[in-house]
Amino acid sequence: MIQLQRNYNANNPIDGELGQPYIRTYEEYLSLARIPHCDGVSARVINALHLRVGHTNLSIEQVASDLNLTKRTLQRRLQGQNTNFAQLRDDLRFHYAIKYLIDDQLSVDLVSRALDFSDRTSFTNAFKRWTGLSPSTFRKLFRDYA
Repeated sequence: MIQLQRNYNANNPIDGELGQPYIRTYEEYLSLARIPHCDGVSARVINALHLRVGHTNLSIEQVASDLNLTKRTLQRRLQGQNTNFAQLRDDLRFHYAIKYLIDDQLSVDLVSRALDFSDRTSFTNAFKRWTGLSPSTFRKLFRDYA
């Protein structure tokens, strides 16, 4: 069995008095954003998402269609591997968010669209959940790593 669940917030302690998030090193964020190795249908989903990211939507319906499965069959098979589509997509989005923000230096709006978020706010909220920082703050802190 594979374990893909990540506890981003549990690993992001709060700095006592000021309530500010603990800021990790760039390498630590890269490690957190690493796409976990997986097998079976999870690996097929990750591959399908890799092909879609930045080009088209990342919906479960589209990925299931790419894999010649129904949405429900895909969900059942992922459940059999103790994971779900949303978590796999979230892991992939986190990985690409850092790549696009730092390596490719794309704007937050472009990153949001490339990762198929409904809007910039949704992306910003997800990024804060992953890192404890806004995408703009993250970029300012780590722009020299590009």
